[in-house]
Amino acid sequence: MFSLQGKAAVVTGAGRGIGRAIALAYAEQGADVVLTSRTEEELQEVAGLVRRSGRKAVVAPADVRDLSALRTVIDGCVGEFGKIDILVNNAGGAGGATGGAGLLIDVTEEGWDGIYQLNAKAPFFGILHAARYMRDSTIGGAIINILSIDGVTPAPKEALYGSAKAALASLTAALGVELGQYKIRVNAIAPGLVDTRLVRSALQTPDDRQYRASFYPINRIGQPEDIAAAAVFFASDEAGWVSGQTMLMAGGTPATSDLFRFLQEVNPLPESRRS
Repeated sequence: MFSLQGKAAVVTGAGRGIGRAIALAYAEQGADVVLTSRTEEELQEVAGLVRRSGRKAVVAPADVRDLSALRTVIDGCVGEFGKIDILVNNAGGAGGATGGAGLLIDVTEEGWDGIYQLNAKAPFFGILHAARYMRDSTIGGAIINILSIDGVTPAPKEALYGSAKAALASLTAALGVELGQYKIRVNAIAPGLVDTRLVRSALQTPDDRQYRASFYPINRIGQPEDIAAAAVFFASDEAGWVSGQTMLMAGGTPATSDLFRFLQEVNPLPESRRS
C-alpha cells in the first residue's frame, strides 16, 4: 500500500527538514527523485541516501523564486525520467531575505513581494508548468503543496507569511477542481511546529521543547517524517479520489490560538502595540 514504484518526483527545498524527509520517503516507496534547493552540498548528501535505497536521484540546485530556473528543474525531470508524476512544493519561508516576519503595519512593498514570490507565485507557476506535462500523460499526476498552520490561523509577526500560505491553500482548492479533468490531483499539508533545524535553534533546551510539546494534545512537536508520511499518501494511488484538500497536521491541535500564545511569549508585542 502507498507504493510509488516507478514514479518520478520533483521535490523543492529538498536539502533539509521536511523536504529532505519527503524525498527519502518517496525513494523508500520506489520513486526516482529530482532534488532542488539553493544549497548543492545538502542536496548531494540527500541524493546519496536516495541512491543507497536503490532509486535514482538528480541534483538540480536552483532558487525557485527564479521561475525560469524552476521550469528548468521540471524540464530536467522529464528529460531524465521521461515524465513527471509528482511535484512537491516544499520550498518556502517567513524570514531572512524574504522579509516576511514582522507586524503587518511595518510591511514594505519589497517584503510583500519577496514573501509572495517564494510562498505563492513560485509554487503556482511551478504547478502550471508541471501540469502541462501531466496533462499529456494517460495517468495524470499528483501535486502536494506544503503550507503552514500560519496559513490557517493568524499569528503575530507571521501574518504576511500566513497570508501567502493561505493564498496557496486557496489555489490548491481551485486547481483541484480545474485540473481534475486531466487526472491531476492537487492537495496540501499545513503543519504545526515541526522539529527542523530552525525550530531547534529556537527551542534549545529539553525544557523548552517539552513546554512547547505540551501545547499539543499528542504531547510532542512534529517530526519531518510525520509530514513525509502524509506526502507519500497524497502522491499514491490510494489517494486517487482526494483532491483540492488541505490537511492540518498539528498534533491534534485545532487552528485556534495555539501559535498566537507561543509566538507572543517568545517574541512579545511591544507594550505600545498590545491594545
